[in-house]
Formats: sequence, C-alpha cells, structure tokens
Amino acid sequence: MKYSSAHQVYFSWFKLHASRLAGAVLLAMLLQGLPAWAESSDKTAKENAAKLSCQAISAEDKTQLEMIGKVLADGKAYAAIAFLDASKLELPQARLYRAHALRQTGQYEQSAQYYQALLGSCVSGLAYQGMGLLAEMQDQHEAAISYLKVASTLLPVESRVRGDYGYALMMAGDNRQALAELLTAIELDGKNRLAINNLVLLMFKTGQDEKAAQIASDYGITEQNLAEIRNSLGQSSLNPAAKSGQRQQYMLGSCNGNTQLCTGILSPTLEVVQ
Repeated sequence: MKYSSAHQVYFSWFKLHASRLAGAVLLAMLLQGLPAWAESSDKTAKENAAKLSCQAISAEDKTQLEMIGKVLADGKAYAAIAFLDASKLELPQARLYRAHALRQTGQYEQSAQYYQALLGSCVSGLAYQGMGLLAEMQDQHEAAISYLKVASTLLPVESRVRGDYGYALMMAGDNRQALAELLTAIELDGKNRLAINNLVLLMFKTGQDEKAAQIASDYGITEQNLAEIRNSLGQSSLNPAAKSGQRQQYMLGSCNGNTQLCTGILSPTLEVVQ
C-alpha cells in the first residue's frame, strides 16, 4: 500500500513516540477518521443494522454473558476481562463487553479498536455509543455527536443513548436540539438520573434558573445537589482537575446517577445481552 507524504510523517512520528503516546495517537486517528463517514452514512448504517440480528446463543453462553455483564455493572472491569479470557467467547456481545471493560480500565486505544470492529455488527448501536463516549471524553464534541447521532438512529428508544446524544449536543452549543434529546431520554425512562441531571445543567447553562429549580423539585433533587449541578457547569468547562475526576468516574463505572450526583455523558451500564 502506498502512503502519502502526510501519512509517512505520521508513521515516523509514531515510531519516535511509540511508548506512552502510542495509544493516544491511535485513538485520535480512529476518532478523527470515522465521524465524517458515520455522519454521512447513518441511513446506510440503519439499513444494514436492520438486516442484522445476533444469532441465537446457547443457554450456557447466555449465562456466562449475563454473569460478565453483572461483573461489569458492579464496576469490576478487570475481573470482567479475566472472565472473558476464561470463557473464550467470540460472540459480538462478548466483544462488546470487552470494549466496555477496556474503556473502564482506561485502555482507550484497545477499546476503540473493539468498538470500531463492531460498528457493522448486530450490536452496532451500542458500539457507536461507545465510540461516542470515547470521543466526548477526549473533548472531541463533533466526533461524539457524529457517533451518537448514528447510535440514536439505530437505537431510537434507548434512553441512555438519547441522553448521551443530548449531552454531546449541549457541550457543542446546540442547546435546542440538546433539550429535545434530553426530554426524549427522560420520557423514555423517568429513572434516567443522568439525563435528568443533565437537563437541569442545560437549564442553568441557558440562564433558566427557575426552570432548573422546578425540574429539581419535580424529580426530588435536593437543594444541595442542585447547587452541585450548578457548580459543575463551571467546573466542567474551566477546571481541569474537576473534569479529570469526572472522567475517572465514568471510566471506573462509579457514576450511575442513582447513588451519587453525576452529570456528564454515558451511564456505565451499557452491558446489554441482546
């Protein structure tokens, strides 16, 4: 294969920095290279996905997948990887779980590779959602929107996907569309605390403090948590330490929106056996 001079420069740079920066470079290439394709072919993706369905699996494999999903939901991503290794399952669902586990352990490069390989599979909607998460965590809002737009097309009634799409739109400044997506997410699942908190955040962001307070009252958000949500608006955009801490929560799966206050993108409980 012939490469352009630009690619040759990239490869030379990559070889010189092949230690700590290797993963970040590859992940950036994946995230920058795919969104334009994703945005331009979301209709094709939907049509292709409609033709795909996960093959029936044995009762034994399903039991293993459910167990691994529970381990992931408990935030034990390293253990999940060990169980995946032991199971030797190569089903799309198992590979999706591995992508989630790699993401939760901070192995973004490998996680992106697994998600990318699943974009045309029977779990493609969740793979697009995972790529959207990785992009948003890298502050690549345009890329996140591209991936999550496709994910929401493939999984139109999945509350978490619509909520994540809404958050990415809010971070990119498209507040009107963000509002529509967050309201959709909440109407689909009134227990989606992350989407509810993000809706309150959007109200503060757009100067609608009274509406923020009303939403908080309607959904039982305490005054203390309401103040924390308002403070997170400044922290997420201006305070690198706070933003790093938020990303750490998502990486470890500790931000579930139920047992603690969280704003941001993507509930960690993506683990769905289809």
